[in-house]
Amino acid sequence: MKKFFLTAVACICIALTSCTDNDDNTSEPSPEEPKSEYNIFVMSDIHVMAPELLVEKGTAYENYVKTDPKLLAESGEVMGTVVDVVLEKKPDLVLIPGDLTKDGELLSHQLVVSILERIRTAGIPTIVIPGNHDIDNPEGVYYMGDQTQPAARTSTEQFAKLYANYGYARPETVRDPASLSFTCEPLDGLVLLCLDSNLYEENLFVERGDSTNRNQTAGRIREATLQWMWQQVDAAHAAGKQVVAMMHHNAVEHYDGQATMQAPYVVRDYKKVAEGMMQHGIHLVITGHQHLQDIAQYRKVTEAKTDSLIDISTGATVSYPNVWRTITVNRDFTQWNVSTGYIKSIPSIADVQQECYKRSSSNIADGLAWHINEYWPAVETYRKLLPELGISPSLLPATPQEMGELLMEYLSTPFTEAYMIHNAGNENANPRSQAVITEFEEGVKNLCLRQVRKIVDEDTDEEDLDETADFLKEMLMRYVKPSLTSMLTDTNQASNAALSSQTNDLHAVLTIPQPAQ
Repeated sequence: MKKFFLTAVACICIALTSCTDNDDNTSEPSPEEPKSEYNIFVMSDIHVMAPELLVEKGTAYENYVKTDPKLLAESGEVMGTVVDVVLEKKPDLVLIPGDLTKDGELLSHQLVVSILERIRTAGIPTIVIPGNHDIDNPEGVYYMGDQTQPAARTSTEQFAKLYANYGYARPETVRDPASLSFTCEPLDGLVLLCLDSNLYEENLFVERGDSTNRNQTAGRIREATLQWMWQQVDAAHAAGKQVVAMMHHNAVEHYDGQATMQAPYVVRDYKKVAEGMMQHGIHLVITGHQHLQDIAQYRKVTEAKTDSLIDISTGATVSYPNVWRTITVNRDFTQWNVSTGYIKSIPSIADVQQECYKRSSSNIADGLAWHINEYWPAVETYRKLLPELGISPSLLPATPQEMGELLMEYLSTPFTEAYMIHNAGNENANPRSQAVITEFEEGVKNLCLRQVRKIVDEDTDEEDLDETADFLKEMLMRYVKPSLTSMLTDTNQASNAALSSQTNDLHAVLTIPQPAQ
């Protein structure tokens, strides 16, 4: 009797709620009005490390974080805090342009997916791509005091399966056969070109016969992927859709000479890639990798007009300046209003930015040593050229260690400050920027004077020493100063007044053209 009564009540309720003013019950509900704008949330370089990997703190882990002082042990807390912000803001889309894990450990990827599940459960679409740390990385290890042990790595197939709900298996996704690149349409009318710019197939493994374990930092887009992406982009534009790219490596230089001074952070052949994007109607790309909070434009005059590609690079959540971005976009995806947010605190650290600033600035020597080792072949190339200029090759230090010690002795203060100012963005607004350029130049002069004194006779006239040091300083600064000035004035293509640009890195309104059909 009770079951019958409940069933009868349910039937009456259904009948009542089905009644309308018309006898015709076949009418469909009115479609939802299209949104006038969308909100996009960007976090990058989250570098999550599964806590199980830190079996025991000791020299092995301490030596790693000296060269790369991120909040690794606290990375899960950091990501959880950022996800809290996402759930509070309820954006229409979340983007993560790579380096999801410390070093591609399967355990770390599984942790990232479990944390992202909170966003997915809330109904917010999230799209990810891999960074250089994420795939088949030989540096993913367990830390066990003063020893390490290899951790299970993540293959391309495992990555795509793990992140099936985060771009790789969406109904509209089109995969690139040559890489982990894909396209999808997370917002109606916006096609996202997600590019795998990583060189994981060139990683080195002792177990595979290489002399060392080494994860490749540099990036490029495979030729087959370029051909695939142009087809996808042209088809999207023919359908009247806007196309925006997302990749891990910078698509353009964020200061003049970055592709030479810090080549691993800019995609190889960036001009070819950037100009190809512009030619095919892509004018905006979202990147990460160098932990920069920076917006740069690459401009080129074509057919009597100036075309441009805008690169929005977002800094890391786990290192200074500990940022995320929100972007408000209009309905036709032509105006992108970009803002910056900061991670202020996590349960274990009251002032995250202060802690990360301290860690990064106090570990410049170890970070510099890593970069010198990366670039040492280029130093050897310059050494061979010196005799043609009438300069003794012994002016350059003989080993990476000597080079590091020399640079830290004379340039540690301006080098450290330039690095921190650059990462924070809006360098031109920092009152210390111009002073740092001057201090750097003075440091180079003193460095040159020291090196000259090492190779000349003791009775050499002081005035001759000074003139020689000045000559060397000018020669060095001829190559270094334009890059340093471009960086600290936040000006791209600074040598060409017609192409130069300066963009607010933290809060900007960016306009891109409508797609040509």
